[in-house]
Amino acid sequence: MHRKHTCWVLALALAVFSVASTRNATAQGTSTPEERARWAEITHKLESNPLDESVNKDGEWALNRLSDAHDIHVPLCPALLGEFNDAKYKYRHAITRQYMLASGAFLIENPSKAGDVAAMNVAAVESVLKVYSAILQQKPDAKWKPLEDLRKKQSQGKLDDALHKQCK
Repeated sequence: MHRKHTCWVLALALAVFSVASTRNATAQGTSTPEERARWAEITHKLESNPLDESVNKDGEWALNRLSDAHDIHVPLCPALLGEFNDAKYKYRHAITRQYMLASGAFLIENPSKAGDVAAMNVAAVESVLKVYSAILQQKPDAKWKPLEDLRKKQSQGKLDDALHKQCK
């Protein structure tokens, strides 16, 4: 069942990205340095204000534009993407979006590490955990086992190893 769900999530993500690219065929295919800086800035704003409506609006713009840009390729971990997109969790979109945006921000802020997918996944999950912590500050009942497990691994210094195993 989990494998079916993961495949469905991946298919949906690919469809969204390809539809967005097709829909905006006349849109700018290459991102500008200003856009890349704005993506990274929005990503970091979301880490502390994930429930703020105006920051969320910017987050949606950034995600749509990131999917349209042909010069930034974000290799996502299917297992994480599937786990973050659990339909039962109210804030799944904020978490999934943050994972995608933080992966892109890592590539933008660390161009020399563009081939280091493991480092990108660690940075993206750390960003997701910041978003999750910020959500919990405002909504203490919004705990979610997969993110609680990742927080525990992070506090034990085992996040890198766990992600490496999960995202082979």
